[in-house]
Amino acid sequence: MIRLRPYTQSDEEQILSWCDSEGTFFKWTFGLLGEYPITKEKFRKTGEYTQFTAVDGDEPVGYFIARNPSGKMNELRFGYGIVKPDRRNQGVGKAMLKEGLRYAFETYGADRVTLGVYEKNENAINCYRSAGFVETGVKETYMINGQQYVAFEMEVRRPVGAGS
Repeated sequence: MIRLRPYTQSDEEQILSWCDSEGTFFKWTFGLLGEYPITKEKFRKTGEYTQFTAVDGDEPVGYFIARNPSGKMNELRFGYGIVKPDRRNQGVGKAMLKEGLRYAFETYGADRVTLGVYEKNENAINCYRSAGFVETGVKETYMINGQQYVAFEMEVRRPVGAGS
């Protein structure tokens, strides 16, 4: 069973090892953590956000952050989500996001949770849809290594009647 716990620095080496290619790095970070390869110093920039490690038993199998970019206390944005390579396409990402949404709505009190995804990252898009995220119509363009990438926003809104 997948559950979330607060990220600890002892998770760092393992999480960084999951970013095993330049393609994975840019899908994971949108280039916001600099150039590939990822370093501990670059990764530690995510420490200004609320960080979660997804675990199966005691084994770390996923990681993501939650932040509040708009300053609105009723909104969170998930980012830097990654799943351990040998656990991808097994429902870990969906379970991790579902637990994150439970935290966002029940503990944090958010009304809306968003995330961004590259339009050509079909695996991630399918994962996000399976966790309940829908497209908002908002798009952003990123320049990475001289190439243009388009990402779009997805969201989940608090279910009607859910606690606040």
